[in-house]
Amino acid sequence: MAPEAIHFLTIPPSREVAEQDLLPPLRDWFASTFGQPTAAQRGAWPAILTGQNLLLSSPTGSGKTLAAFVPILNRLITEPTAGLRCLYVAPLKALCRDVRVNLKEAWRSLRETGAFPDADLRIGLRTGDTSWRVRQRQLSDPPTILLTTPESLAQMLTQPTARQLFGNLGWVIVDEIHALVGNKRGADLTISLERLLAFLGGGPQRIGLSATCTPLAAVAEFLVGANRPCTVAAVADVTEKQFVIEPLFENLAYSPGWMSALLDRLDAELASNRTTLIFANTRNLAERLTWALRRRYPERSDEIAVHHSALSAARRRGVERRLKQGRLWAVVSSTSLELGIDIGSVDLVVFVHPPGAVVRLLQRVGRSGHRPNEPRRGLLLTASPSELLEAVVTVGSGHDGQIEPVRVLQAPLDVLCQQIVGIAMAGVASPHATFHLIRRALPYRDLAWSDFQDCLDYLSGRHQDGTDWLPARLRWEGEAPAEPRTQARREPRPPGSDADCFTIADARTAKFLRRNLGTILTEDACTIRLRESPEEDATAKALGEVDQIYAERLQLGDRFVLDGRCLELKQRDAASLVVEEVIGRPQIPRWLGAGVPMPGDLARRIFVFRVQAGETLRDGDASFHAWLKHDYLIDDSAIAALARHFQEQETVSEIPTLAALSIECVAMQSCTEYFVHTPLPRAVNETLARVLLHRWTRTHRKDTMALAADLGIYLMTFDPAPIAPEAWRADLSAVRFADDFREHLRTGELLQQHFARVAQTGLMVLRHPAGRNRKVGGRDWSERRLYEQIRTRCPDFLLLRQAESEAVTTTCDLTAASAYVESLASLPIRVRQLAQPSPFGESLLHAGSPTNPAEAEPAMESVKLK
Repeated sequence: MAPEAIHFLTIPPSREVAEQDLLPPLRDWFASTFGQPTAAQRGAWPAILTGQNLLLSSPTGSGKTLAAFVPILNRLITEPTAGLRCLYVAPLKALCRDVRVNLKEAWRSLRETGAFPDADLRIGLRTGDTSWRVRQRQLSDPPTILLTTPESLAQMLTQPTARQLFGNLGWVIVDEIHALVGNKRGADLTISLERLLAFLGGGPQRIGLSATCTPLAAVAEFLVGANRPCTVAAVADVTEKQFVIEPLFENLAYSPGWMSALLDRLDAELASNRTTLIFANTRNLAERLTWALRRRYPERSDEIAVHHSALSAARRRGVERRLKQGRLWAVVSSTSLELGIDIGSVDLVVFVHPPGAVVRLLQRVGRSGHRPNEPRRGLLLTASPSELLEAVVTVGSGHDGQIEPVRVLQAPLDVLCQQIVGIAMAGVASPHATFHLIRRALPYRDLAWSDFQDCLDYLSGRHQDGTDWLPARLRWEGEAPAEPRTQARREPRPPGSDADCFTIADARTAKFLRRNLGTILTEDACTIRLRESPEEDATAKALGEVDQIYAERLQLGDRFVLDGRCLELKQRDAASLVVEEVIGRPQIPRWLGAGVPMPGDLARRIFVFRVQAGETLRDGDASFHAWLKHDYLIDDSAIAALARHFQEQETVSEIPTLAALSIECVAMQSCTEYFVHTPLPRAVNETLARVLLHRWTRTHRKDTMALAADLGIYLMTFDPAPIAPEAWRADLSAVRFADDFREHLRTGELLQQHFARVAQTGLMVLRHPAGRNRKVGGRDWSERRLYEQIRTRCPDFLLLRQAESEAVTTTCDLTAASAYVESLASLPIRVRQLAQPSPFGESLLHAGSPTNPAEAEPAMESVKLK
């Protein structure tokens, strides 16, 4: 149920009503330049012109940017005011650059009409790439409209001049807001928006732009804060979408020959389309495919490009520019082209492997078909029967509008520490005023005073026992800068009471901490610099980066692929590798954190589909064919491949159902394999696997390994005796399940890995300290020495609590796993003895690759001998 303050606009007004408050010359210019306003623009303009907070949800290509800016331009022309008037915030620097170019062009075109000769509008850009000189000029002489990212906004708010900079702000636009709701970047932004409101004493008007998402009421509250009014204008996506799903695995599933089959299939599409955008799910695959395409089409290699986050910013901008200009024939991307940068007219989107979520499917296919009356076309190419099954259910869910709900991240304490430090940098702050300000942001509305007090104590260097034990980031009223503090810990105060005020410890602390603000964490990376000839070492240009551990293993003369090129290592120094482009067969570099997790709703729909498919197939091939043809619109080859998949499963074993837990056992000469089939996503199965291993270790079944995947778990034990159903029931008992999982966390590496990242975000370990960068990973002192010291000295330390919270909700899902084992108490457990793994069991083995960046090694921590 939506909060009472949220108002939904279900039908956009007519063109006449939407335009009635626009200046006639502005209205005429828009009509002559863009034609009739879209439904999204008709819904947004009246709300913005009347001062309402607005969340606009509409599909890609519906004109959201002009929906927000046209009424703002109207006000800027009629009510000119000096200073910064409009702040635009987007999650991508590329999107900020793109909107700046488009906005400048629109303003130039409007000025050329001669209707507003005296209007003055300056549009500025502030990101991490902005030079120090430009930043200083923006502070002293701000533009009318400033485009920025959440991180750069937080940086600006640390300046003592922030109140003056934002003093005349009238509007804040948050673009692609759906991409921020469920992560730390979004939580950070919500506090920044509350700080802006505190500067102004009311306002600014908040405008959120979002792709189609749900629930919109939660996104609206995320935008404006709890219990504040907001109008939601939701525009349905009526653009026709055409999906084709094809199996490419005839006897090639999981084999190297699949790449050849993929290239053969792409031939026809590349030949018949002007621009094809190909999405791979990992940077590794994107690089491998780009290199293969360039070898296959050497005459068009300059028109084939790759785009992902490990490439240099200049290289990515070049690809975006050429794509927008229609100068590229094929572009391969991992996830970096999903969000709404303007990439021109793409004829076809190809999915190499299923996208892993319905939202991702619709977001990616939305990059195509931007010409009038043109459908959005997507081709899904699958490498195995289980991938084909996943693709069919994902597309079916997309047609039915079953998109995954966004979930607001709840009160990350490491982000809170950053914001407290940012507030302290800007001046002197009251604890209770700061507490109330932070609780107005939706992710922190239930923040406890004790957690806030713990953040203040940590940032002040205080231990729970009242002693000083960490470097102080804050200085309290009455203390001299950098003065050692010996006073005992202040007693906790209720949030409304008087208290000493705090500020930053000293100017040097502010300088170093300002460089370390932000929640985007990357693994250790080594810069790759490309030189054109041996004489150009000094001018070699940055091409991108690879994982530091991978770089350390490279020897001079080794070849690897980056930017779709075969590169040979020619020289190394402390900060980079110098390479030259050569002809040859390269290795594929390693990047951590590859892959995408499947949402729980989609996992369950796939499981249920398998049950329905098995039941329908028992009625005969004709019934099975008719069902898939009518309900899922797939072709005969895909139907035949699925029929064989289910028939083989029924022949070898059975199709698992929701009415029982199905476990398949394959006894071999030296070990026993188990395949546990569940209707759960990988994060929940990861939790189950960790508890199973923990309990098996206690019962002396130590030589065991496990692999968690979507829809099940693979386990192997060197104990040849099969585990009986009653033993499985005990091993999966709900009794002390959460306790056993947390005990496992305290003895394993997962918590340590999460702590290493939380310590960076929480400013305990600086990513950019004075001097050389410290490595944060398996070999880093912060993960080994600091983690052990903190855990021993203060086991209830707030950053340890945050790390544990993330471990049980991201890599794992303790809540869902606990609910599942509770449900098992009333379900039978069926253990089937098989001579060989079933097709469903095989899919668990091949699907269980790591997807979460919290895992520091390329294999899951649970996949190891115990």
